[in-house]
Amino acid sequence: MLNIFKREKRYGVFDSKSYSKLLSLLKTMTTYTMDESERLTLTDYYYDSPTFLLEQNELLLRRRVVGKKAQLKIKRRHFNPDTVFSDNLRSHEREKMIGVHDSLSKHYFFLNNALNSMFSNNLQFDPDKLFEQMKVFMVITMKRETRKLYGYGGLKIEILHEFLNFENRSTKRKNQTELIQFDLLSSDDTLPLFEDFITRVEKHCKELFYSKDSRFEVAVRMTKPLPSKEEMKKKNDDLLRARMQRESNDNITGSAK
Repeated sequence: MLNIFKREKRYGVFDSKSYSKLLSLLKTMTTYTMDESERLTLTDYYYDSPTFLLEQNELLLRRRVVGKKAQLKIKRRHFNPDTVFSDNLRSHEREKMIGVHDSLSKHYFFLNNALNSMFSNNLQFDPDKLFEQMKVFMVITMKRETRKLYGYGGLKIEILHEFLNFENRSTKRKNQTELIQFDLLSSDDTLPLFEDFITRVEKHCKELFYSKDSRFEVAVRMTKPLPSKEEMKKKNDDLLRARMQRESNDNITGSAK
């Protein structure tokens, strides 16, 4: 199987018109055809303790709600799999379908078993009563539009366009953004065709900015605490000193001439 970053390409956008420009471009490429779009809304709830014990141990606990269905997942936060759907990947995450309105306490047994089965060595923290401390600290609501794109040689790509709204209950900050993602759905031997497609998109759509960040990582970055007055003063002082140093160096260079 291929590296996940070869089969999946995610981009931020310059502005709200970027997606429509992309669609217009794709319609001019006669070697590809597209299905009609499908839309759905997903909401992700991320949990942690008040002291962020899961974050300290590089774990993520997420409940995803889609319509009348919900999924609970716990995974290694910074684990980047070499391959998609590999045994190595599965050994670093656990998931199960749950009721939309289930409380977390209903699934403590599953979560404790998941932790113990994912770690072959002794845990660096005490899992007893760990999940009783969990509270939702990040909510990500996604309005997603999906399209299938087909090309010669059996190429099949899924195009995801998402409006994301972030609510960080820890920092009390909200933000929003858009993401566009291309996923290779066809077999590994169509990778050269997928890469050719990506090259053409990047060449003609300068409004797209490639990123390996997950949606959660984007959310955390965009809802960080605002800098304090002391931090802002230090930043301004540092910039002032740097500018004065540059001007001093320019004056020395000018005198030497």
